[in-house]
Amino acid sequence: MTIVDWIFAVLLIVTIIVMIVLTVYIVKFLKSATKTMTSIQELTDIAKEGAQPALKTVNNILETVNKVSNATNNNYEMVKKVITTLLGGVFLALGSAKGRSTGFLGGLLSGLSLFRKKGDKKCR
Repeated sequence: MTIVDWIFAVLLIVTIIVMIVLTVYIVKFLKSATKTMTSIQELTDIAKEGAQPALKTVNNILETVNKVSNATNNNYEMVKKVITTLLGGVFLALGSAKGRSTGFLGGLLSGLSLFRKKGDKKCR
């Protein structure tokens, strides 16, 4: 055997050993990665199971808030209609009263303004 054959044989043996070592490390890495992925999957399942009741509760709360908001809006609109109707009737009555007896309403308003002015002076 020549020196070239010996060098080739040594390189071949070193390459085989390196390939075996790399294969062992790759197998260990794949085992570790599989174990890690299994743990992550279990953690995800646990988090999902724990989050579902909380999400249902939040959903129920939001539905309740929405119902209360809608009821409040409906009640507000109803009160607004009632007040508008009442004020419309009052203004209509005052308008007709003002047309008939301007002196009474004028005197009443001027008297109220005098009391207000007197009250302002007393406070000072």
